Amino acid sequence: MNRKNFLKTASIGALSASVLIAACGGDAPKTDANATTTPAAEPAAAEPTAAAADCNDISGLAEADVKQRETVMYVAKSTDAEKNCANCRFMQVGTQPNGCNGCQLFKGPVNPEGNCKSWFKKDA
Repeated sequence: MNRKNFLKTASIGALSASVLIAACGGDAPKTDANATTTPAAEPAAAEPTAAAADCNDISGLAEADVKQRETVMYVAKSTDAEKNCANCRFMQVGTQPNGCNGCQLFKGPVNPEGNCKSWFKKDA
């Protein structure tokens, strides 16, 4: 079984069994590559929202990948300030084009302010 199939199987099993598997996380709203272009603006609270506009484009994803995002109910803006991709253990910082973050459970860019129903708190 390859990694892609394993992750799909694991996420589907976790969702149906309500097992703790998550789809977000990260330490910072932007990567170091982006920080060098606008270092003073990075700490601003509004920056993740501006960055999110660049990291919400899923037009290049296959339909199956979009459906996987829908399966975990990923949204670009969390309704719970305590549960967002920035503090989820499965977020992959800076792994997507343009310095966007990614997720271990689905393809495509991830907004640090986002959330999904598989959120799992990152270890401190």
